[in-house]
Formats: sequence, structure tokens, C-alpha cells
Amino acid sequence: MSNSAGLFEQGCMEYNKEMEVTRQEFERIVAEVWESVPSAIRKKLENVEFFVEDGPVSNVLGFYHGVPFPHRKNPGYSLVMPDKIVLFKSSIERGCRTDRELRERISTVLLHEIGHYLGLDEEQLRSLRL
Repeated sequence: MSNSAGLFEQGCMEYNKEMEVTRQEFERIVAEVWESVPSAIRKKLENVEFFVEDGPVSNVLGFYHGVPFPHRKNPGYSLVMPDKIVLFKSSIERGCRTDRELRERISTVLLHEIGHYLGLDEEQLRSLRL
């Protein structure tokens, strides 16, 4: 079982004005970003649910909880609850001042958490700039 919080601070710089969109708009952007993920990666995701939450007041942008894909290929992995990838809306919005910055940050966080699902650790993700 893996718990991994996306604790990186790249992306949007700190500005006085923060971007804020409705939850519905945020979820729409997440869905669009998901559709832009290469199909070879999307096909690998099995038994995973995505969530948007307001999130903690911290620098945690996303969170993966579950059994990473490389550890699923054993006979004991069956009839388990879905893994969770959570994107924290308020943390992701903080510091973004344009739609483009928000979309880029959502993309980076989503790919970061998918990377944890695929079995990558923080060092490997940093080397990929995620």
C-alpha cells in the first residue's frame, strides 16, 4: 500500500492575486487534462478513482493512495477497493493567476500522482519535472 502526497512547489509563482474557479469548472479542466494524457498511460490505470477536494491549508497539491501498478500483478490482488488520486483544488489554485497557469498546474499534479500509481518515487518524478 502506498501513500504519497505531491509535495512539490513548482508551477505557479506566488502572486498577490490567486486564481479561483468553481468546483464544476475545476472538474471540467481535470477531465480535459485527463483526456490529453496519452492513451498508453490511460490504459494502464485500472481500479482507480479521481477526486477533487478543497484540500488542506498546506502545500500538498495532490495525493495518491493505493497499490501501485507494479505491485498488482500477484494472485493476492483481487476484490480490493479502488485506489484514489485526489487533487486539492484550493492548493492548486493558490498562486495561479491565469487559466493557462491553472491548467498547467492541474496537468502537472495529475501526472505526478499518476506517476506514483505507476510506481515512481519522488526522485524519479523530479527527474521528469513532475
